[in-house]
Amino acid sequence: MGGIGSLVPKAASTLGIQELERLVENLAARPDLWRRHVRHATDQRFYTQLYRQPHLDIWLICWDARQETGLHDHDRSSGAVSVVQGTLLEDYFSERDGSIVLQTAAHAAGALFSFDSTYIHDVRHDGGVPATSIHAYSPALWRMGHYSLGTRGLGRTSLTYLDEITAA
Repeated sequence: MGGIGSLVPKAASTLGIQELERLVENLAARPDLWRRHVRHATDQRFYTQLYRQPHLDIWLICWDARQETGLHDHDRSSGAVSVVQGTLLEDYFSERDGSIVLQTAAHAAGALFSFDSTYIHDVRHDGGVPATSIHAYSPALWRMGHYSLGTRGLGRTSLTYLDEITAA
């Protein structure tokens, strides 16, 4: 059956969004490759890096108790997420009647969502059944931008993906 590497496209370059979507869908269908890493706790999200090479990074993230990422981008990386358990909520900006508004999408088990490197969003647990999701980023995730509201609008702080994990 092969490991995660057998699901990865053979090209040694950055994957497009459709390739990332297919990859997380295929990986979600193979719980033998990730189920043993699932671990939930109410006091923190758990992250497990399932695969990494320069053009691709794959993570399993476990969510509980209304945990969230905060508003962030993925710097140079596009991504795709497959929700394999529970429900995640995604807050994102859109334009309505000439104004910027924050909207929310619910992604239940079996759902997939994706984004390019310029996309800003917040992903959070809905407070119900613990959630588990598989995330693929290309090129491999090195930095993220975190956003907070200040007196003059949104401000961005750049963090490495390791800073993000240790801050969670």
